[in-house]
Amino acid sequence: MTDAQTIASRFMDALNERDFETLAGFLDEDVALDTMTGQRTIGALPLRMAIMSYFRHFDEQFSDMVLMHDAFGQRVAVDLTARGHYRETMEGFPQASGQAYSIPGVFVFEFENGAVTRLSHYRNARVFEQALSR
Repeated sequence: MTDAQTIASRFMDALNERDFETLAGFLDEDVALDTMTGQRTIGALPLRMAIMSYFRHFDEQFSDMVLMHDAFGQRVAVDLTARGHYRETMEGFPQASGQAYSIPGVFVFEFENGAVTRLSHYRNARVFEQALSR
């Protein structure tokens, strides 16, 4: 694995463990988070708060991870399966009632000087909303 892949893998493990201190150690102070809803968050602390808020609504674990990297070691994509339960209604989404779901997703990491400078989270919003509407 490249250094960037190792960091991305450890970041994903920390997400699954809800280890926000470890997450913070991987982030550039001016990191950008682009979410699946199209919102952009700038800064390490706001990113951590956004992730914590997400997990308040969605009790989610990531598995079946496949890591891919560019030729320069500056970007890593993590293709995965998100499995979880929708436990608290999030604005813009259907009403929460503990719905279980399992859907594909992708995280893309961008690195500079060994730190995550951008993190993008992608999944098919329609498929996700359909799973939450059951």
